[in-house]
Amino acid sequence: MDAPVLSLKDIVLSYGSERVLASVSLDVFAGEVLGIRGANGAGKSTLLAIMAGLLKPDSGMRSASPELDGKIALVPQEIALYPSLTGRQNLEFWAEANGLSGAPKKARIGFLLKEMKLTDKAKKRVETYSGGMKRRLNMAAALLVTPKLLLLDEPTAGLDEDSVGIILSFITRIRDAGCAVVLVSHAGEEMKIACDRVLNLKDGELA
Repeated sequence: MDAPVLSLKDIVLSYGSERVLASVSLDVFAGEVLGIRGANGAGKSTLLAIMAGLLKPDSGMRSASPELDGKIALVPQEIALYPSLTGRQNLEFWAEANGLSGAPKKARIGFLLKEMKLTDKAKKRVETYSGGMKRRLNMAAALLVTPKLLLLDEPTAGLDEDSVGIILSFITRIRDAGCAVVLVSHAGEEMKIACDRVLNLKDGELA
């Protein structure tokens, strides 16, 4: 088996006196979708933040392959869009924030709008979008820089069937292209469809 692109070893993190993660270890491989499920407050979002390198644990080791440098995309539960801008304007803003410009920026935005079935809505203000459209555009914004590791925090929560299908289909395609994907979700059936492995996070530990 190939070496993992990301490894966590004995990760421990607490907020004050509350232990959130207790000796968590896992490996993530290219070309797989790793599912992580657990109850609210189990520490799933905290674990994703550590995997993304945005949060430093109290102890333990995070080891990432050099190929992930600048190639990690995190799609949070929160919608990080500007309601008064159009869908395309939002993507243009985030593309420039990520150092993408010119023809590559135009091509990537066009590709993502097509993949997320939003091309015909690109000139509409985001405040007019449905919840599913906003979440799909939010995902597109995170994917402006083609990732080697995609971290998804409840990407289909509360979505209509069409939006769920679009997102799960894209996850499968990006996995098949060699990207490593970590999917946090409560939706058991969706995880069965999308994931190659599923781990359960309970009381700060993985099972």
